[in-house]
Amino acid sequence: MFKVQSSKLSIEDYIEAHSEEEHPYLHALWRATHLHLNYPRMASGHVQGQLLRMLVQMIRPKQVLELGTFTGYSALAMASALESDAMLHTLEVSDEQEVFTRPWIEQSPWADRVRFYIGDALELLSDRCSGLPDLFDLVFIDADKRHYLDYYEAVLPRVSEGGFILADNTLWSGQVCEVALRKNNEITNKGAESGANAKESQLLGIMSFNDFVAADNRVEKVILPLRDGLTIIRKRNH
Repeated sequence: MFKVQSSKLSIEDYIEAHSEEEHPYLHALWRATHLHLNYPRMASGHVQGQLLRMLVQMIRPKQVLELGTFTGYSALAMASALESDAMLHTLEVSDEQEVFTRPWIEQSPWADRVRFYIGDALELLSDRCSGLPDLFDLVFIDADKRHYLDYYEAVLPRVSEGGFILADNTLWSGQVCEVALRKNNEITNKGAESGANAKESQLLGIMSFNDFVAADNRVEKVILPLRDGLTIIRKRNH
């Protein structure tokens, strides 16, 4: 039975307490992420990790692609639900991040189901020699928000019919609702790409992605208000 430990209980605490218990290895990775890395909130964490795991159990993909590995939490959460003949391919642009992440992946209980790549996602996807498969049943996008639309266009042709794309951070702390930002003539996509304001450029990238996907008849879509927003996209059958 769940017991309240204090007089004030957040909805996040309540959800976590009433969800499947976090795997000990993933909990150790979460702790290490918070102890040793900057921006630990980038790691998926218990509740989102469990959702990703259950989605994999439901979809039963044979080939999974992840754009943006960070510490490997989301990759391992998904890999933990893969069947024995399935594989997850996770791409990370930062070679500095590899020092932390690779040991956690290779020493995990699911190491045989994960292939870890270092390099720019768009370049790896366009490189026939990268070792990536031609077709994926599930894609998880959690990389540079400024390029979400580029990632989407790059992976959609390689998603199997009826396959899924998951996109993280699509509510961007609720800032996507700030209509005034859309109408601010001083902020343009060109200016955002120049790096003048990193936070604004990432927000604009998310907003452009959300608007494009909402109007894209090739897919079905829904945004879940989980953590910072998670969009579930299903490629329609032709």
